[in-house]
Amino acid sequence: MKNNIIYLIRDDIKISRLTNTLDRLHVPTAHYPLGNSKVIFSLMEIPEAEQNFEMYYKLIEQAADLEKCNSNEKIEELAEGIFRELV
Repeated sequence: MKNNIIYLIRDDIKISRLTNTLDRLHVPTAHYPLGNSKVIFSLMEIPEAEQNFEMYYKLIEQAADLEKCNSNEKIEELAEGIFRELV
């Protein structure tokens, strides 16, 4: 289960990077939310009252720095770090 959750987090990171880049190019991206965070919180059995979407998205946004997260390995490390933060 942990690996599946990390895959979802990794996908959120990649989609966030893509939408941030498109946004900088003035391409509207507000219509592309995945909703992975709800699935992630559910799979991790985090009670609804404890689900902190704002914190989750701030963690995902760490990957916006294309220099810092310039490889699949670094994205994977970030995804695993976010998983540990959520536990």
